[in-house]
Amino acid sequence: MLGRIIAVLLATCCSLLLASCATMSPEECKVADWHEVGQRDGINGQALTHLQSRIEDCAKVGVSVNAQAYRAGRDLGLRSYCRLENAVPLGLNGGYYAGVCPPAIDGPFQQRFQLARSVYDLRNEVNTLDNRIESLERRLRESNHEEEKRLKEARTDEERRKLRKSIDDDRREIRNELSETDRRLRRKRDELRSAEYALSNVR
Repeated sequence: MLGRIIAVLLATCCSLLLASCATMSPEECKVADWHEVGQRDGINGQALTHLQSRIEDCAKVGVSVNAQAYRAGRDLGLRSYCRLENAVPLGLNGGYYAGVCPPAIDGPFQQRFQLARSVYDLRNEVNTLDNRIESLERRLRESNHEEEKRLKEARTDEERRKLRKSIDDDRREIRNELSETDRRLRRKRDELRSAEYALSNVR
């Protein structure tokens, strides 16, 4: 049973930010099992303020929320969510922690989550910079390949001179950005290694 709950948590943690903005449809309000809704929100680590959103959604169609049943279900769900072994997967999958765990576990849970989330963010930054470098290198290759063709299309020496200058200026800008991006990438990779090392010491 515990394994199934944890699996559900890991499958949903990537969409916690979106889930936190979710609304209930009129149909869902009318048939809701509020204990089950609360338990699901607890398993997803939703803040108690999420209850107010559900109350407002359902009030629009004249449905009252059983807040007591919701809170009881949410508390039950939080028992599965607030386990230290869940903090790292939550962060590594880009989840969001709303500070919903009891004081006794909040500190270490927050620490593990933040370390893992830093690794997630840095991996994304490294990937973005890698992609940018690939794009710049492709532009540079295309510029080199197109130069001869464009020069042949020029009709006068003056046109060719201006064209060469324009191409050289473009390539210089690309190389400068490529050099700067490469420096940023090296720094981020160093930061990522440090973050992964720090995370490995608490897992």
